[in-house]
Amino acid sequence: MNVIKKYWTSVYRYVLLLVPGFCMCAGIYFSTLKSLGFYPNLSWLHILLFDCSQFVYLGIALFFIWKNWKDDSYIPMHLRYVKAYTVTILFIQYNVLLYLFPSSHLWECTFLFFAILTFLFDSKLMVLNTILYFISLLIAHFLRPGAFLPLADRDVGEIIAYRIMIYWLTAICIIVIVYSVERFLIRAQESTEENVILLEKQLEYYQDMELLDTELRKFRHDVKNHFICMESLLDKGNMDDLSKYFEDYKKAFSFSEKKYYSGNEIVDAILNHDVPHYCAKEVKLTAYGTLPKIETVSDIDMCTLFSNLLSNAITAANQCIGNNLEPQIDIHFSGGKKYFSIIVSNSMPAQSNNEKKGKNHGFGVRNIRDVLEKYNGTCEINIEEHTFAMTIYLPI
Repeated sequence: MNVIKKYWTSVYRYVLLLVPGFCMCAGIYFSTLKSLGFYPNLSWLHILLFDCSQFVYLGIALFFIWKNWKDDSYIPMHLRYVKAYTVTILFIQYNVLLYLFPSSHLWECTFLFFAILTFLFDSKLMVLNTILYFISLLIAHFLRPGAFLPLADRDVGEIIAYRIMIYWLTAICIIVIVYSVERFLIRAQESTEENVILLEKQLEYYQDMELLDTELRKFRHDVKNHFICMESLLDKGNMDDLSKYFEDYKKAFSFSEKKYYSGNEIVDAILNHDVPHYCAKEVKLTAYGTLPKIETVSDIDMCTLFSNLLSNAITAANQCIGNNLEPQIDIHFSGGKKYFSIIVSNSMPAQSNNEKKGKNHGFGVRNIRDVLEKYNGTCEINIEEHTFAMTIYLPI
């Protein structure tokens, strides 16, 4: 399990334990004060029911955590249920807390609530939770105005407006922080996944090259003896045996070779890996030209850029098979003094209007544009009847 996935699992484990844990502390606090003679209006029955309900919530939380301990993908796979449970329990807890306990600690609890939620790093959950807490406050003010509003004061409206303003200003600030951190974590996760893909493709690339080198050395070692054998059969005029020997010899050394060269190891690794694995045999792929030495673009970003370009082209070309279209992909590499370019042109079936504008040509277009924006590159899209071409320019 990667680090980012493990982090998200820890966050929601924290959320599950936070709700009953925080409320247990509140119950213990008020139980202690009640036993010392404070808050005579509090009912022991209400406090007991409140405390016992936390064990039910804690039991459900421990169930989720136990299932995730057995299978570390359980919480990520059932995240919608975990979120639904968390939000439902929070809404119940807010209303019970506001109804049972004194309002003198209302705003201290509100700011503590915001401080704790800062660590959730889930913008949708944060917004929904904030709205639910605000609704709970409105319900409490409406049902128990004597406990929450200074009814004797003529400026009650101003007090309510001030409270709402402070609440939402604080909420918006924290929501912005949570959203920014969440975006950062998502980008970190995507970068980690892209780095893993890059390393896997590089490993396969170097393994293929090592195998090719081994087979070439084996070929050089035995070729002299094979020539002697074939020469002997030729001298004897045994053409049938010579033909059979030659065919067996050709099959024995029909090893795979690196088909595509661009001058860039990352691009070569992706080409020589993705084409045989994902591109249908009916698709005619041509790659020509070379790339200059590129020091401005990182390996990860080059992997993101070219793998998405190639993946989109392969997907579209594969869809042309059986549609009375000639499936083909043309890739052109070139470099100048300041910029290098990659042109990927591919066949495509009939498209909708949006797709003809290039808006839906694969899910990787956004990633391509992100890389181009990062390095001040540009992109050109040319669409004809059954051909899609994308040209990218990046500084060297």
